Amino acid sequence: MEEHFDMETMIPKNLRDYVSEQRENGMFLSEYQIGILKHFGFSYQKYGSIKELLFDIEEYLNSNSGLEEIDALEGVSREISEREYYSHTNQ
Repeated sequence: MEEHFDMETMIPKNLRDYVSEQRENGMFLSEYQIGILKHFGFSYQKYGSIKELLFDIEEYLNSNSGLEEIDALEGVSREISEREYYSHTNQ
């Protein structure tokens, strides 16, 4: 017996916010990550590659290290870096 699952009904909306999806420019980002990037003034659509985005995030982090809320951006940067690393590493 073949079962069909509707992921839209199985996964709550707030959990789906944390699942990375391929965006129109080819980057894999979650809604949560996009929200954090937007909060700090980063528009992922203007970047041609994930490496360019990560470079600008790191520059921002280095020049704004005293901000209290910077932890969220550091976390997003780490998540994106890890995804990039593992997607290009032979396993």
